[in-house]
Amino acid sequence: MCVVGSGALRSEAISRMAAARLGCAALFAVLTGCANLTADNPAKHVIEAKFDAVNRHSVDDIEKLYAPDASITASNFCTPRHGAADVRRIYQDLFAAFPDIRTEIQDYVVQGDRVAVKYLVRVGATGKGFVVPIINLFTVRNGLITADDGVFDNGGRKCAA
Repeated sequence: MCVVGSGALRSEAISRMAAARLGCAALFAVLTGCANLTADNPAKHVIEAKFDAVNRHSVDDIEKLYAPDASITASNFCTPRHGAADVRRIYQDLFAAFPDIRTEIQDYVVQGDRVAVKYLVRVGATGKGFVVPIINLFTVRNGLITADDGVFDNGGRKCAA
């Protein structure tokens, strides 16, 4: 499994402890005034539009929100993905594999052009499907996502090329 840490990829297991630490860091930022949960800013609007497009399964709308040189990392990627073609491939593959996939936002933490999002990915009917808790860290510049780093427990599965 691949994990993103400090901009570099390293292979290791992700635990609930890592997600808890990220959550504590986000809470600390809010409590110290470095970030807030309900910021009405352009970066948050871009990320809200991204999740709306994901729930509509609109690959075209998702792709339009990413910068041409955007970097996308996730716990199940062996190497970072880059740009519109990779964004398109990621979401086409995801929607083909899980036609009923949807997201449920739990929290936003916003600091300038950075947005942290804690959310659930739900697949299948309640009681018959599965739920994956995810934390994504986004950077938005000039109205486009330039960095998208997703952290989640992928159950020890081998990373995908």
